[in-house]
Amino acid sequence: NSGRKILSNYVQVFQRPIRVSPLSVDVSIVAVMANELANMTAKGVRLLKRDIELSLCSDNDGQADNGTLPYLTKALGTWISTTGGTVPAVDSDYRTPTASISTTSAALTTETVVQDVLTSIYGQTGKFGNYTAVLGTTMKRAFTNLVFTTTASGTDSYPSIRSFDRDASDSAYHSNVQIFSGDFGKLNLHSSAFMPAVDDGYILDMELLELRYSSQPEVSTLPDLGGGPARLLKAVAGLVCKNPLGLGAFRPA
Repeated sequence: NSGRKILSNYVQVFQRPIRVSPLSVDVSIVAVMANELANMTAKGVRLLKRDIELSLCSDNDGQADNGTLPYLTKALGTWISTTGGTVPAVDSDYRTPTASISTTSAALTTETVVQDVLTSIYGQTGKFGNYTAVLGTTMKRAFTNLVFTTTASGTDSYPSIRSFDRDASDSAYHSNVQIFSGDFGKLNLHSSAFMPAVDDGYILDMELLELRYSSQPEVSTLPDLGGGPARLLKAVAGLVCKNPLGLGAFRPA
């Protein structure tokens, strides 16, 4: 149909093998640990989920299996870019515009910078968005500093000033911003340790994204071979991006 394009991506295989020593199963008794294999399997599943998050938050372009290299799914850092990557290529009409990607450092990020990104996204979608902002640790702190810190301007150097509005009898110290509401969108702020850089951030409309599984995370038994019971944790999934025009980012140059 007119005005539509096909956006494609590859799936990726995520897997982690685990094994426990026969000594830990037959001899060792760990306090509050009824089953060491079950404990290691649970930990392995958490690690598998972190592997998936690390991949999705990266700058990976898609990659086809050629017999030597494995399939890789195109990640958020490449979907939300002016190029869209090359494998598979994103049609030029659907690449995220430059104005929706701030290249300002976290230290210099101001309310105007954030509002400009939201304004650009609104220009593409025409709607006030309720976004999930996944931020590196430094960028997350930059949002808190938008509220509590101001820097005087002038030709000389001035220190930053932190301002607080709190009851003097309150024994709790609060310095945390979780929601940024602008003229053209609201950001629900979340930090991630798996961003490409600590001052990066993605503005995500979750209606435009999907983690689609070809195989849900599953546990299968591997041969013991004398080394102890072993398991393989495996999932096959790909990132679906329905329209990069409705997304934004903070990617300091």
